[in-house]
Amino acid sequence: MAEKIKLQMDPAQKILAKRGLQKGGSVQRFFTHEMRRKMDPYVPFLTGTLKNTAIEHEDSVEYGQPYAKRQYHENKGKGLRGREWDKRCWADNGDSILESVAKMAGGKAE
Repeated sequence: MAEKIKLQMDPAQKILAKRGLQKGGSVQRFFTHEMRRKMDPYVPFLTGTLKNTAIEHEDSVEYGQPYAKRQYHENKGKGLRGREWDKRCWADNGDSILESVAKMAGGKAE
């Protein structure tokens, strides 16, 4: 006769919270901050106002200047700085960002 094994687990939300992975948790906030930090050298810069007034939300970074949308889509760029800075930053830094986020959550990026 086979023995029965009973497995007791915490609810999914409790497991996620232990790792900071719940919505708005420490890992989400860390990821958002890491993206802003890594995007900084990619954001167009004339006076610095656009990059220096960015606001970190729970799961986004907002560039709230009235000209931000135009800069995002049309800036010709110089060096790293230019249009679509989030996409170019991710292409260059995505792996290292994932590694740091995985480490923050107590895991490994593979």
